[in-house]
Amino acid sequence: MTVKGKVTDAVSNETMPGVTVTIKGTTTAVPTDANGAYSINAGSTAVLIFSFIGYDTKQIAIAGRPNIDIKLQPSPSQLKDVVVTALGITKEDRAIGYSVTTVHGASITEARENSFVNSLEGRVAGVNVSGVASGPNGATNVIIRGISSMTGNNQPLYVLNGVPLVNNNYQQTGNDGYGGKDGGDGIGDINPDDIDNISILKGAAATALYGYRGANGVVIITTKKGKSGDGLGVEINSNFVSENVIDETNFQNTYGQGYNQAPPVSGPDALGSMESNWGGLLNGKEAYQFDGIKRPYSAVATGNLSRFYRSGGDLTNTVSFSKGLGDDGATRFSVSDLNDQSYVPNAGLQRLTFNQTTNLKFGKNLTLDLSAQYVTEYTKNAPNLSDAVGNLNWGPMFVPRNINITTLAGPNGNGTVAGNSGDELNPFSDPYTTNPYFAAYELQGAIHRNRFTGSANAKYTFDSGYFIGFQVADDYTNDRNTNIEPPGTGYLVDEGVDGDMTEQNVKQTELNLDLTFGKHYKFGKDFTMTTLLGGNYRKSVQEYFTAGGNNFAIPNLYNVGNLENPYVSLQTNNEEYQSVYASLDFSYKSLLYFTVTGRNDWYSTLSPGTINYLYPSFSSSFVFSELLHIENMDLGKLRLSYADVGGAADAPYQTLQTYGISGTYSPGNGGTYPIGTAGNGTVPNSGLKPSKRKEFEVGTEMDFFKSRLKFDVAVYQKQVIDDIIPVTIDYTSGYNSALLNVGTLRYNGVEVEIGGTPFKTDNFRWDIDLNGTYAKGKVISLGGQPNINLGSEAQDWGSTAYLQDIVGKEPLQIIAEDPARDSKGNIIIDPGLGAPDPSVAQPKTFGSGENPWGGGINNSFKYKHFTLSFLIDGKFGGHIFSNTNIIAYQDGLSKLTLPGRNLLYGTDQQSAQAYYGDWAFADQGQFVYSDSFIKFRQLIIGYDFPTNAFKGKIHGLRLSFVCHNVFTILKYTPNIDPEESYTASILSQGLEAPAVPYSRTLGLNLNIKL
Repeated sequence: MTVKGKVTDAVSNETMPGVTVTIKGTTTAVPTDANGAYSINAGSTAVLIFSFIGYDTKQIAIAGRPNIDIKLQPSPSQLKDVVVTALGITKEDRAIGYSVTTVHGASITEARENSFVNSLEGRVAGVNVSGVASGPNGATNVIIRGISSMTGNNQPLYVLNGVPLVNNNYQQTGNDGYGGKDGGDGIGDINPDDIDNISILKGAAATALYGYRGANGVVIITTKKGKSGDGLGVEINSNFVSENVIDETNFQNTYGQGYNQAPPVSGPDALGSMESNWGGLLNGKEAYQFDGIKRPYSAVATGNLSRFYRSGGDLTNTVSFSKGLGDDGATRFSVSDLNDQSYVPNAGLQRLTFNQTTNLKFGKNLTLDLSAQYVTEYTKNAPNLSDAVGNLNWGPMFVPRNINITTLAGPNGNGTVAGNSGDELNPFSDPYTTNPYFAAYELQGAIHRNRFTGSANAKYTFDSGYFIGFQVADDYTNDRNTNIEPPGTGYLVDEGVDGDMTEQNVKQTELNLDLTFGKHYKFGKDFTMTTLLGGNYRKSVQEYFTAGGNNFAIPNLYNVGNLENPYVSLQTNNEEYQSVYASLDFSYKSLLYFTVTGRNDWYSTLSPGTINYLYPSFSSSFVFSELLHIENMDLGKLRLSYADVGGAADAPYQTLQTYGISGTYSPGNGGTYPIGTAGNGTVPNSGLKPSKRKEFEVGTEMDFFKSRLKFDVAVYQKQVIDDIIPVTIDYTSGYNSALLNVGTLRYNGVEVEIGGTPFKTDNFRWDIDLNGTYAKGKVISLGGQPNINLGSEAQDWGSTAYLQDIVGKEPLQIIAEDPARDSKGNIIIDPGLGAPDPSVAQPKTFGSGENPWGGGINNSFKYKHFTLSFLIDGKFGGHIFSNTNIIAYQDGLSKLTLPGRNLLYGTDQQSAQAYYGDWAFADQGQFVYSDSFIKFRQLIIGYDFPTNAFKGKIHGLRLSFVCHNVFTILKYTPNIDPEESYTASILSQGLEAPAVPYSRTLGLNLNIKL
């Protein structure tokens, strides 16, 4: 008889192509098609076996039935059997001797962000993710197991379908905090709907096959592929969220604008006190404002952030088509459109992504895997950050309490005096504090990006078992960055400049060629060995062409050809690396596994005399559950690993003297000559070599009760030796510093991941995953220096806080002014001031900007067709210096400045404003806060519609309500978000400046499978 039916996933109700249906006791088998359907000829009393990787096998007696539909239950223990490791090599989980965490793509597509990396926050032990609120396409800071370079790049290597990605951070904000933009990073270009799974390789042994590029960890991204069979599969995912600002401010509402307890008495008086909240009691009477108009002297500033920032909307639509090619392979194509109307006024992001994967088989020996992604992207008006110059958040945050921020928009709504091309309507006495509406609508910026990432991987397996593989991969990006400051911009007028403009064209390409050779061996029935030998050639080329200048000859014509004082510059960087690598994997039964790898890299960016370096690794796994047979234990494993990897210099041309051209010189004889410059202020080091990361790790994994309970523990020590750091030298040499291999840094860490299914019935299921991290660092050596300075705040903000690495302490120490103290530690009060004297204050350390503790807990509940999941995460033990709070203190906005407003202080009889100003300058440590926090990060409520309601035309339909950044449960930072920063650079971690506030997103996600 003929038996027909359909196979679906018991959890998602999705149809399952490729399931093997076998008649028990025979070799007769058929696969399900693209719609999960099967048809097989079998006896009426036969038994059918349904099997699929990652699912529990099921046996069903036919019992004379012609139609049998089956639901297969996902098996967590089987899903984790295969893990993607370095170079895309898949291994059984039990064979891996180091820590690897896999995140499935489905978990990051519903409550998404523009950059999928932000969705990893709180999910993975040992991985610190910090998204920066810096506009619609901001960069993300990802640190794995603490920093590996005290002054250089600490971002992990991202690999997409075998293609190492260029992930340059396009931020234009300097580490000294003097303003600029965040132009985003490379990893944000990936569409979450295309991601199948993410493997995070944390330890050095896990990343050693990547050599110098694996020093900071590796994130391997595998996109979805077509499924075998002959059918066509269509999937549609639509996601819309509204986005609104989160206002963390809680300023005083007792006193308003003015000086010496009095409101402004005229328009000019009001204009001069727009950054002063030291006026009189807010009594509702009429008082002058900056534009000469009288308005009620009332507390109206609460809600200014919500008035200025609009309600944003983010719509993403993705359509994918997958087609099986019978036994010869499969293909998948997707197109995704993202349209983000940011909550930041006049800013947004548009991104169109095309993704294609094709897997082909040619006979039994040859396979070809093709992967390509093309992205075209437009980022509009990324906002200026940190310093007041061009910062659109400065005004809404700091205007006096009687000012409604909308009055700064002016009659034209864009902060100008006369239309779209008029001068800035500057309500501040300081021209370097920009009208926020002018900053949003008149300071123009754009980033146009075109990016292609592609690879072709061919593998031929000989009948003898030997294989040879070749992969070619390329990542090409072309960016055009435009920035315009129009005529009438206040701070330019103050400098005698009538507007300026820059156009920068950035081309980057990275070519990788890999040739591999290997074989799998078996000795007897208990021993196996797998060998791999490979070589890599990498070439990276970067070209920066910049044209700009100031003073527009023709008003309103924003073109570099219209600049009266133009300039051009060209910079090219060429890097080349050559590598050979090998690995040997040994196993004994299913009990003992051992892996040894080695990679030798040749660098073009380091010392010409010694440019090759060998990086070894050793790892082992002992599956003791195979030996002890403990009841209800599915897996018990011990891990042990050691590796030595390295890090190259962040930029080329640092080993030899370089020269450039800074302009031209005309001596008056009719000729024009170039002006040459030597170097970049750093002494070249012909002996420069890569840093070393030596790491030792032990760990264990245990699964119980068919994976109803599982946990993974890792303990490690990481030591960075020969870190490349700038050493300060005598300025009379003509240089600022010298790059030397003198830094030593050590981390001790523990990572715990616990998960399982505490409760499960036919209709209800509760899954929980919990992770925790402890990573404590210590600076061991700085080449004889006691410390080195890192990023700093701008001193004209009233702050002199900055970061240092100090020998004997944790990295990223916050340094701020501390008042003079007596022998008992009491603050010395100057009798004339009635406050500590700022001129005798001394810098002091106030703790590290790193959070040594972190963790997250993710719960998922499913009842019939309904699901509820939520993520709570937190970080603990770090510190943050808040420039927002010191400014609010100096301006009289802080509630801490309410006491004694009507008093005079000291023998000098100084005002409350001067008194509190002395305290702000002298005791800056009061603005260093605990950075510990707990956040309710994500909430998803979903419903899976029964597929039988659509009569086979729709194979899956899920509608979800999603919310990201739900609320903060615990924090210690007044008026700011504890994660606030003005750049994604590690050199600013622990320093806060007035950037864009964070936002909350609420919306819907619809997924349809046809």
